[in-house]
Amino acid sequence: MRNLTTASLELATWIAKLGSFTAAAERLCTTQPAVSARVRELEEAVGQKLFLRQGRGVELTIEGREFVRSAAKLLRQVEELSQSFSKASAAGVVRIGTSSICLDMLGALTMRVSQTMPKVSYDVEIDRAGRLLDLLESRKLDLAIVSGPIDPHKFKAVSLGFDRMVWVTSPQVLQDRWGCDPARWLEGLQIWCVHRESFYWSDATRKLVAHGAELDRVNAINNTLAASRIVGSGAGIGLLSENLIDRELMAGTLVPIPGLLPCEDIEFSIVSMKDSDGRIQREIMEAAVATSPFRKTTISQDGHRSLGT
Repeated sequence: MRNLTTASLELATWIAKLGSFTAAAERLCTTQPAVSARVRELEEAVGQKLFLRQGRGVELTIEGREFVRSAAKLLRQVEELSQSFSKASAAGVVRIGTSSICLDMLGALTMRVSQTMPKVSYDVEIDRAGRLLDLLESRKLDLAIVSGPIDPHKFKAVSLGFDRMVWVTSPQVLQDRWGCDPARWLEGLQIWCVHRESFYWSDATRKLVAHGAELDRVNAINNTLAASRIVGSGAGIGLLSENLIDRELMAGTLVPIPGLLPCEDIEFSIVSMKDSDGRIQREIMEAAVATSPFRKTTISQDGHRSLGT
């Protein structure tokens, strides 16, 4: 059996319902000759006579009645299949990666998606940006929320805004060190910095060196949430996401270190492979943009704001 399409099945069922080629043509916004031609093609495809002309109307043959019954069943199945992939019925497990900086936004993002796609669930991977992009490229992740530059030849990225890494410490450490010679400010302190493979390791450590720090004493950590707890406990100073520790900064449980400037602003993006573009993926990327806590502008070290690209 050749050349059967949902359009031909729909044509046969409408002819059977309305009783004439002319009425079916009007219902399907076409002409009676076009319907006649399509019926001939359909009957040739199935190798059976399906309709008999009776005056201005038509009657179904025995084979025609069976064909229309089967066609109606198939069309219902096609409709059910289409509805099963509607937004409200969309289902599946999304493998999404994020850094610890973005954990707070993950809750808001998934809550927003659940309003339109309640059957979607997640497998979450927490790691540094470079590792997450590797997993994405090897198809072990569907989406990743990362900071830093993205290779446009491999990935499709949607900007979520900007954040910056600031040097902070506990109030007690700051009080103990306040008034100390700047060249000796960092002596004996534990220093918690970004992972050595991070794209802004160089920017971060350059500022430390300018204040007399020795890089072989710097502790690298790829989880800024863990670093914030370590630093908040009084164990030295740390380079932390301004957005991540916003509440702590407002409460005064973490404080910026005077004279130790923040790093340059970094851009966050939600990223997928370039050839990946499903409905669930698009919905999550749109939700990420809508719920992003990051700034839409960059702020230079002198406080000047500029629009992001």
